[in-house]
Formats: sequence, structure tokens, C-alpha cells
Amino acid sequence: MAPILIIDAGHGGVDPGGGNNAQFTEKNMNLNISLYQYRRFQELNIPVAITRTTDVTLTADQRTKMVRESGARYCISNHINSGGGRGSEVIYSIYGSPQLPNLIQAELKAAGMPNRRIFTRTLPNNPKADYYFMHRQTGSVETVIVEYGFADNAQDASTLASNWEALAEAVIRAFCIYAKLNYRPPAAPPSPTTPPTTTPAPENPGNGGGNNVPEWKLEGINWLYEQSFLSDEVWRQRVDQPLPLWAEALILKRMYEKITGGQ
Repeated sequence: MAPILIIDAGHGGVDPGGGNNAQFTEKNMNLNISLYQYRRFQELNIPVAITRTTDVTLTADQRTKMVRESGARYCISNHINSGGGRGSEVIYSIYGSPQLPNLIQAELKAAGMPNRRIFTRTLPNNPKADYYFMHRQTGSVETVIVEYGFADNAQDASTLASNWEALAEAVIRAFCIYAKLNYRPPAAPPSPTTPPTTTPAPENPGNGGGNNVPEWKLEGINWLYEQSFLSDEVWRQRVDQPLPLWAEALILKRMYEKITGGQ
């Protein structure tokens, strides 16, 4: 079955993007948001595709070809802004409609990210052509570029670092409303304390910590909490997902401190 939607994780590989700060790089934040949305749309039984699932380099031609040839009707291209400003921006084609961008910004605002603007842009020397290649070269696919906030704005950066899952979910909700698709919230609310990881989550996250988790898995995860090696409850919902490098390092550190008595 052809996907209804294709998600584009902007930048990647040798292209880090411009929305970077001490807390995250744009390419990694884009990937985290996109993988989260990809898994959620699968949970909602909405046919979906994605341009990249790892930190790989895609040229503009490769990226837009994937979108054009995906069979999808819609594309959401995820990005983080920079350059001075505050809030989300949604950019749509000069041949498109502001309806989906308006819904996206309404949901992002409800999730804690203020709106900056919704707009279109043309090439300086051709008012009949879109400025951004994700609009200009994706054919008949209705593509919107979502800039979730400004990496160089302290308030936006803090919201993104601590609440990116809720922002990603807001766009899912907006798309379902727009495309008249059934929506249900995630089983566990997005954690406001989970930072973006540099290690992408797998395309198939297993059962996601649902009610059918085998007893031996629960025994292992519960022991990690009992020993205080894990403290963030979000990992109880991610039993079958690999821990990111920073989490593994914290566990090793806490094990070492327990063994040595903090010496």
C-alpha cells in the first residue's frame, strides 16, 4: 500500500543544518522528531514513509526524488530554525493551501511553542516558482516545512530540548485532523524530561512497553530501577528500545559509584 504521508527528517550526515546549540544539533533533533512521528503514524495504522532513519547525507535531488516517487499525497519536512526569532514557522507552497499550516501552528501553540508566522516564498527571479526545493521539486505532493522553533532563542531551545515529543505529537494530531484520519493519543503522554538522542530509534520499536511485555523483561527493567540505575520512568514504556549512549554512560557511572562507594 502506498503511503499517505512521507516524513522528511531535514539535513543529516555531513549537513548538520543551521539550528544548532549546546543542547542539540538540528540534524539529530529533526531525526528524533521524524522517527517519533513515523512510529506513531504506524501505531495509528496510517500508511507512512520516511526519507531517512539514520544520520545519512541526502542531496536535495535524492531527498525530493524519494518524496516524489513515494506515492504519498502529503509530506511533512521537519526542521529547527536559527537566525534570530521566536516560535514556530510553517512554510507551504505558493500553489498550496494554508489550511494544514494553520492547524499545525494551532496544535504547536497548545503544546507550548508560540507561533511566529505562516508563509510562502518565491524565487527572487521567478514569482511563479517556490523558493524552497522541498516545494519546488516534490511534484504533486503537498509539502509543508515545519520549523519547530529557534535554536538560538533560549526559550525555544529549552522547550525543544525538554518537550520535543509533545511538539512532534502536536503535528501528528494536526495532520490527522486535516486529512480526516482517526487519531488517538499515545498510550503514555510524551515525557517533558526526555532529551533528544544522537542514536536514532529503530524503525520497529517492538511492543513499546505495552501490556504484553514478557515477565523476564519486566524483571530486568524493574531491577534497573530498584538499583537506581534508571530513574526516568519513560524507559518503562521503551522496554524493547536500545538505550542511547548518554543513558548507558549514566548507568555505568552509577554502577561504578555503587561498587566503589562513591570514591
